[in-house]
Amino acid sequence: MGNIKSNTETVLFKLIQPKQVIRFLCLFVFVYLLLMAPWPGLKAAYSKSYKAGSAFLFKSFGAKGIVRFRQQSDPGNDINIIFYNRDHIGRDGKMVAVGNIPYNSRRYGFIFTAFLTALILATPLSWRRKGRALFGGFFLIHCFIVLILGMWILYGFNKESLSLFVLNPFWNRVFLLAIDVFVRNLTFGLIVSVFIWILVSFRREDLTKFLIREKNPSKS
Repeated sequence: MGNIKSNTETVLFKLIQPKQVIRFLCLFVFVYLLLMAPWPGLKAAYSKSYKAGSAFLFKSFGAKGIVRFRQQSDPGNDINIIFYNRDHIGRDGKMVAVGNIPYNSRRYGFIFTAFLTALILATPLSWRRKGRALFGGFFLIHCFIVLILGMWILYGFNKESLSLFVLNPFWNRVFLLAIDVFVRNLTFGLIVSVFIWILVSFRREDLTKFLIREKNPSKS
């Protein structure tokens, strides 16, 4: 029994070859930097598509809240999330904005997408499996991106100027802590990207195949 455990540990130790790790890391860094490079028009195109998708998904909140998205030329924050209350009407009969949040679609969207894409493309898989992984990964990472945006919108409606999303003091502290830890924190989004990469790229039988290959190196 002890020999079996020892052999298993040896096989698992040999599973990750230094050359494979170095190749993966180099390819990952290359693809990630390639995607993050300031290609002409890419940032503007992503920002417009992000704004269009956001406007399609988020329009109103409850009976009184309305949210709108405006493009802006600020290099740091390319989108302005504007909040309205149907009860706040100006003299011209139009709703008056009662709050806004400057938003960076690159920070809260593109970085995670590029990071996940680089991980998948650097993984030694067949192109068919990479394609499937990219398809599934894009769907999941954009679900996460939508969740982040939704949290920011709730944060906006939670502000005193609107107070359309009101929580008791305890849950309000929990909500604000969640914003700091899970939304503002870029590292959390990258960790989510890694988990999605593992989920969409690897199968249970992959480990078995690798283990068999290490046990029988002469057949590989």
